[in-house]
Amino acid sequence: MRTSSKLFLAGLAISTVLTVATPTDAADLNPAPVINDAVIRLGDLFEGTGDKAGKIIMQAPAPGETDTLNSYELDRIAKEYELDWVRPDYLKTVTVQREGMPFSLDDLHNLVLETAQQQGLNVDVEIKVYGSRRGLYLPTTAGIEDIEFERFDLNERQDRFTATILIPTGGPVPRKLNVTGSLEEVRHVPMLTRIVAPGDVITENDIVWQPFPAKRLNRNSVIDQSVLVGQTVRRPIRPGSPVRVNDLKAPVVVAKGSVVKMTITAGALTLTANGRALEDGGDGDTIRVMNTKSKQSVEAQVIRPGLVKVTSNALALAAL
Repeated sequence: MRTSSKLFLAGLAISTVLTVATPTDAADLNPAPVINDAVIRLGDLFEGTGDKAGKIIMQAPAPGETDTLNSYELDRIAKEYELDWVRPDYLKTVTVQREGMPFSLDDLHNLVLETAQQQGLNVDVEIKVYGSRRGLYLPTTAGIEDIEFERFDLNERQDRFTATILIPTGGPVPRKLNVTGSLEEVRHVPMLTRIVAPGDVITENDIVWQPFPAKRLNRNSVIDQSVLVGQTVRRPIRPGSPVRVNDLKAPVVVAKGSVVKMTITAGALTLTANGRALEDGGDGDTIRVMNTKSKQSVEAQVIRPGLVKVTSNALALAAL
């Protein structure tokens, strides 16, 4: 009996030593893994995996996207890497999310412009890019400058293009995306920065230069700042809208109904008389003025507020 007890105790001790010497890895499942790499590692899914954490188990979803692992896959992974983990009955799936930096097709404008200029484009253009606008993400380690064109075809008129862009994924294979777009020639023209009402005099501070489609400009379009400065408008014009020549007029210097001094020069003779303006007039405008004494009306050029110069002719002289 004593011998049997000793053997039993020795066996128990050996078993205890073996148990302590070869422990299994106790692991906890990460319920909502978020990664920023092109692969999923064991440590992304399970905590407490020790030196096995860096083991690559599968490819990660594309930047900004998610992937779902079902219960069968989780059990297989735990068994393959000998993890001390038992899946709860309620656990059916785990969703792995990959971080990404969102971007839009509008962010490609500079890339399109540089590439088009390399193919001979030499005018200012407004660029529009068309294509899929959903799920556009870059890896967190990449930027817009890392996007490249695999193909870029500019038409003969240089106003349309088709292209294939290569979007980095963080892995060896980039994502390909087909896009199309337009390049519309623009010219910079002076526009108003505020609503200018009739009678308001336009100054340089009221003007900003903005791009505008060249094909929508014509001889009536104001393309020179000097045409605007010092003028007023016939009707209110919204800021950022192109201005037409016939939208402008000289500010009123002599108002309709106001009393003015009329002058007329005939050789060395200069005559003056009082008159009343029959219409508004700006600097240099020719308006109708009535002599307040003779009641005769004549045409006169506005010189400054309160002063007009009558046309030199016999009728004008008679009126004075």
